[in-house]
Amino acid sequence: MIQEQRFFVYYLTIRLQFNNLYNIMKRKTILRPLHIKGLSLHKGEYVELNIRPSEEGIVFIREGTRIPARPENVVDTRLSTTLGKGKVCISTVEHLMSALYGLGITDCEIEIKGEELPSMDGSALPFIKQLQQVGIKYLGQDISPIPIKSPIIAGDSNSSVEIHPGLFSLSYKIAFEEPAIGSQEYVFEGNNYIEEIAPARTFGRLCDVEMMRAQGLAIGGGLHNAVLVDREDILNPEGLRFKDEFVRHKVLDILGDLWLLGSPVEGEIRAVKANHRLHIELILKIKEIFCGI
Repeated sequence: MIQEQRFFVYYLTIRLQFNNLYNIMKRKTILRPLHIKGLSLHKGEYVELNIRPSEEGIVFIREGTRIPARPENVVDTRLSTTLGKGKVCISTVEHLMSALYGLGITDCEIEIKGEELPSMDGSALPFIKQLQQVGIKYLGQDISPIPIKSPIIAGDSNSSVEIHPGLFSLSYKIAFEEPAIGSQEYVFEGNNYIEEIAPARTFGRLCDVEMMRAQGLAIGGGLHNAVLVDREDILNPEGLRFKDEFVRHKVLDILGDLWLLGSPVEGEIRAVKANHRLHIELILKIKEIFCGI
């Protein structure tokens, strides 16, 4: 009963904060420290995270180096979002960042033992559940949304992501040759993130796996932390969590990338066959126009 009540409170909080972004939201951190461990997706290494309460934004820490979760600190966008400072890098931050977005957490320290965040089950849901268990604390400080005054576009006629003035909404379209994926579109308006977006897993094509592993990627990938497709077949025995799980995961990814801004954006986002590179290109343009870097 207590867990059900907590879930209902979180649901109402997220709905109020992100469905109507004209409302000023409150900064939040976690109530107690959180320890998370698991295998990384691309490196296939055992990783440990220690997430602590903070009042200085979201900051990643590795080997004593502090890397604020900001778009200007993104150093690589091949298949994931990587933050870096000097010679220190931390990769695949987007799923945890998406979970922090989903719970409205604006401040915490994330210390990592390893180069890449743990993949968990390939979605943001395990992060959500563990963050909920340690509780969330209001910091008593307001955070205002970033208002979009004119269209901002990244990409070209083939693949793009853009944002236009208006209330928050996010439309994402994907198209793959594989019949198992095909063409999908999803519109997210800030409601039901925990139920409708967080469980969507990352995915890959069987034909790409050998090439990726030759490049040192997807070493830790498997059916336990990704949806794998082979033409018209879903290779995971349990099947999909949603019939459009693929595009929902793309929504999960871009929400995590957007949270690098540190504030919600107030605008209509439209993504077509986009990727992390285009996400970050758009986000950098937003920050340059409205926040300065």
